[in-house]
Amino acid sequence: MARRFLRAVHRPLALLLGHGGLAVILIAWLPMIIVLLPMPRERRQRTMRRLIHHAMRAYRHWLGWIRAVQFETRSLDALRDAPPGVIVANHPSLLDALVVLSHVPEVVCVMRAGILRNPFFALPARLAGYLPNDDAVEMMLGARRAIRGGCHVLLFPEGSRSPLTATPPLRPFHPAPFMLAHRTGTSLHPWLFRYDRPFLAKGQPVSYRPVLPIRLIVTPMALLPEHMGTDPREAAAAWRSHYARAFHSREPATP
Repeated sequence: MARRFLRAVHRPLALLLGHGGLAVILIAWLPMIIVLLPMPRERRQRTMRRLIHHAMRAYRHWLGWIRAVQFETRSLDALRDAPPGVIVANHPSLLDALVVLSHVPEVVCVMRAGILRNPFFALPARLAGYLPNDDAVEMMLGARRAIRGGCHVLLFPEGSRSPLTATPPLRPFHPAPFMLAHRTGTSLHPWLFRYDRPFLAKGQPVSYRPVLPIRLIVTPMALLPEHMGTDPREAAAAWRSHYARAFHSREPATP
């Protein structure tokens, strides 16, 4: 009886604490702006990216501690020592970018322009030098500057969260990340995100209460060297097929 009661209480409490923890982090950015604004731009952006990294790492540990999410994501630590390049991944959940940022400090995210109109997200994102996706030319130029400055660029080829109802759960891939890797002559770092059940997915209300803990496994994908120098549209289609095959297999192919 006691165990059943604890199980029943844990789900709403963990979700409340999870959302509440993120709200605390977003509010905490506000006083930091006063300290960061007078800094030179490059130093300000680098400092903000470090702060975001530490905040997201603390948030990941918090979600694990309250048993909301079971993270199997240590493989992403390899990006710390990897040469600056383009990080690509499927995008099933709102957590995806936060997880990458929690493992790697020097990452510039390409974000939907609509998110950057939200003041709570816009302030830290702009201070960190994150890039909106509404102007393709400016986005590509900004991403190239970030890579040359020693940062990874995080780009989800689907452009938005993956659809829940599709099989495999993938949208068509946009050629932008593959074009960026080709034109800058940098590495492509592909990763596969797998949740054991939908969580903060597209079309899923924030109030939805899944069975907890959610299990997230992140694994590196094998490269497709035969498509590294091809037309970006062909590369995008080939990479989508590569991800689709990984979903059909029990374990994705790794390098």
